[in-house]
Amino acid sequence: MLRYRTIKHTKIYSGCGAVGDLPVLLKEAGFSHPFLVYDQGLAQSPLTDRIKKILDRAGIPYCVYDCISPDPTCDLVDKGAALCREAGCDCVIAIGGGSSLDASKGINVMRRNEGHILDYAGHENRMQPSGGLICIPTTAGTGSEISNWIVITDLEHGEKHPINVINSMCEYAILDPELTISLPPQITAATGLDVFSHAFEAYTSTRASEVTDFICEKIMETVVHYLPRAVQKGHDIKAREKMQIAASYGGWMLIDGVVHIGHCIAHEIGAAFHIPHGAACAYAFPPMVRHIAGSAPDKIRYTGQLLGADIREDDTPLTIAQKTADAYIHFRDQIVKLRPVREYDIDLSKVSLTMAESICRDPLTALTPVPVTSVDVMAMLYQIFITD
Repeated sequence: MLRYRTIKHTKIYSGCGAVGDLPVLLKEAGFSHPFLVYDQGLAQSPLTDRIKKILDRAGIPYCVYDCISPDPTCDLVDKGAALCREAGCDCVIAIGGGSSLDASKGINVMRRNEGHILDYAGHENRMQPSGGLICIPTTAGTGSEISNWIVITDLEHGEKHPINVINSMCEYAILDPELTISLPPQITAATGLDVFSHAFEAYTSTRASEVTDFICEKIMETVVHYLPRAVQKGHDIKAREKMQIAASYGGWMLIDGVVHIGHCIAHEIGAAFHIPHGAACAYAFPPMVRHIAGSAPDKIRYTGQLLGADIREDDTPLTIAQKTADAYIHFRDQIVKLRPVREYDIDLSKVSLTMAESICRDPLTALTPVPVTSVDVMAMLYQIFITD
C-alpha cells in the first residue's frame, strides 16, 4: 500500500472579512445548527458578538459553549460533547486560539464516539470518523485548524496528553486576519514562535521528506520576516495575514513531518509550570538544536542563516548548532521580546528525573533525529531553566 507523504484534509477559506461568509459555508456544507465553542475571554469580546450577529442575520440557530480554559481539560471536552449531542447540533464551530480549537476537536470526536476523550489517547484508529468541524482561528500559532493533534490536560494526574484525531479532523477553516489584529504583543510573539517550532521540528524529524522540507523552509522564512512586524505593529494586516497562513501550514506539517523533542519538553514544562505552549516551545528550542547538532547540519545551517547567524563553510556541526541557537535566542528575546522564562514561578524541585522520564515516554520523542535519553533531557531542562 502506498504511503502518501502529504495529505491535507481541510478546506481553507481565507481573506480579510472571510468570517462574514460563514452562513454561505454552512449552507454549502449542509449544516443548519452549529455548536459554538470558545473560551471565557472571548465570551465578552466583540469578536464573538460579531460571529453570533452574522448567524442571527442569516436566521441560523446555534448553541454556545463558552467555558473553555487555557490547557483544556478532559472534563471540559466530555461535558461539551454531551451538551452538543443533547442540543441536536449537527456541526461544531471552534473560535479562538489553540485551546479552543483543541477542545472543539475533542468535542467533535466525542459527539460521535463512546466513552471519554482520554480513552483515545494513543488509540486514534479506534475513533469513528466525525465530520462537521469548522475552525475559525483568532491567533496565528498552533495551526490546530489543520493539524491532526490535540493536547488535552488531565488535572487529576497533572499531565498533558497529545491525542491523534486523524479520523476526526477539521473539515473547514476560515482564515480571517482581521480576527488577529487585537492580539497583544506577548501572545503574538509566543504563538508566532510556536509556528517556527512546528516548521523546524517537522523539518528535522525522522518523518521529514523533500516535500515537507520545501514547505517548512517557507514557513520559517515567513516567520522571521513577518513576526517582528506583527509584534511591533499589531494592525499590520499583511503581517497578520502572512503569519496566519504560516500557522495553518505549520499545522499541516504536524501531520506529515510531525514534531519531536522540543514539543515533548514543551508539553511537560507547560503543564508543570503553566507556561503557554508557544512560549514553552520557544524556551525548548535552543537546547533541542544543540542536541540534534550532528543529525542535520545543512538544515540547521539554513535555519541559522535565516535567523541572521554568521556561519562559515568550515564550521563544525556543533558550532553551526550553537550559532543557530544563539541567533534564535536573539530573535526570541531581543527582536520579538518574548517574556523570559525566569518570570514564571518555576519550582526547580519539579525539574527531576521523573519529569525527564515522562518526556522520554512521549511517543513523539521517538521522532527526534538523535536518540534521546533521560540524561539528555535533564541536560536540556537545565539549559532552559539555568543557563539559557
